Amino acid sequence: MTASDVITVLIVDDDPFVRRGVADIFAAAADITVVAGVDDGDQVPAAVSAHRPRVVLMDLKMRRVGGLEATRHLMTLPDPPRVIAMTAMDVDDLVIQAVTAGAHSFLSKDEAPETFHQSVRAVAAGNTLFSQESLRRIVGRTPPSPTTHAAAPANLGTLSEREREVLRALATGASNADLAAALFLSETTVKTHISSIFTKLGTRNRVEAALTAFRAGLVT
Repeated sequence: MTASDVITVLIVDDDPFVRRGVADIFAAAADITVVAGVDDGDQVPAAVSAHRPRVVLMDLKMRRVGGLEATRHLMTLPDPPRVIAMTAMDVDDLVIQAVTAGAHSFLSKDEAPETFHQSVRAVAAGNTLFSQESLRRIVGRTPPSPTTHAAAPANLGTLSEREREVLRALATGASNADLAAALFLSETTVKTHISSIFTKLGTRNRVEAALTAFRAGLVT
């Protein structure tokens, strides 16, 4: 394994015990290394500039600058790191706002270490790790609004039948490799379809697209 293969991670949390605990989780992973930890969102820009992490684990509730504002700022950068929103609750009301702000995935702080590893690897590879049940809970707790990318029927109508199949499969949390195998497509073709879906639905990442599918009734 070369240095470029190692996934660099920045931990952002105002609880020093959480930062230490999350860092310890990754200590056993040869392909993931924690490059820094900061205790508030106002420290994120400088830490990202100094350490260039590929993934930022972002607490959503902090004292001075919350994770939502910090995530929004990161998404304005030319080449932003991928953000995983961390929440102390199973499905926090802030999660959907974090996804809208540009977070690429979300993770409960009480998940097993293996889930932390899998989430960081998935996000670093351009995928996400989530469950259909977690998305159902988000949809149930956050009614559609202009900021949650609820798809209008006209938007869904622009999708081809193959794109609809890809969207339904994507909403299960499947990786590109899993999508390709299930739909008998190449991964390159899957990526092309997903890019087209994002453009047509006005979504920025896989979680937003999956939520759109749930809200529109394409997935039950």
